[in-house]
Amino acid sequence: LDMRNRSDNSARSCRFAAPDILKGQVGSPTPMDAAVKKDEPASRIGVRSTVLICVGVGWTWYTMTTPGDRAQERPFAPIYALEDLRHFDGNGPDGTILIGVLGRVFNVTSGTEFYAKGQGYSVFAGHDCTHAFAIASTKAKHLDLDLDDLPHKKLDHLNSTYWETYVAKYPIIGRLTNTPYDPSRYDHLAGPYAEIRVSAGAHPRRARAGKRQSRCPVTRAARAIGSTLANLIPRALAPPSWAASS
Repeated sequence: LDMRNRSDNSARSCRFAAPDILKGQVGSPTPMDAAVKKDEPASRIGVRSTVLICVGVGWTWYTMTTPGDRAQERPFAPIYALEDLRHFDGNGPDGTILIGVLGRVFNVTSGTEFYAKGQGYSVFAGHDCTHAFAIASTKAKHLDLDLDDLPHKKLDHLNSTYWETYVAKYPIIGRLTNTPYDPSRYDHLAGPYAEIRVSAGAHPRRARAGKRQSRCPVTRAARAIGSTLANLIPRALAPPSWAASS
């Protein structure tokens, strides 16, 4: 009798459990269904996510690397003497215009409307202009001079002109030697004279071979995106802000 009661209870339990099991199989989502639904949004945003990741990698590389890191990828600046600058006053076959400031050689050819022959600032072409910029002069007699006895106020003005006008707008393509002053004395203004490198994107006439480019596709893509973003910033072509009133 005991065994028969147990059999009846087991049969009754099976009858009540069966509808619940069938209900779970037919009406409720299975783990596989949940996985499929979870993957659907990812497939829809896959392309957009890839683009955002690429842009993010490029921007991170460009902004997070220090100026020193980026400088290591540029060649050291080739050497120019004062006599070399004389040949780049805009009257040569290719019209190149170079000037010297704090031992750096700037290519200002893109500003020919200011520095070319016959223009208002052609006096600077082919010369070291450091002293003239310090005293805000456009006179030829103030070119290729030393910086002795200049007050701190004049050096501050020189520093502003160097960074805000020339570094911001024109490429450094060389290092000027035999200047009438010792450029290394002014490293606190312009940075280490002994470690001058060409500006990013500049094409010096006598630059040394650059560092071998990485073959890693991720690194190359990041650099390409960073350079593209940097080139979107327009470069103004203007003479020194004080020159118009000199």
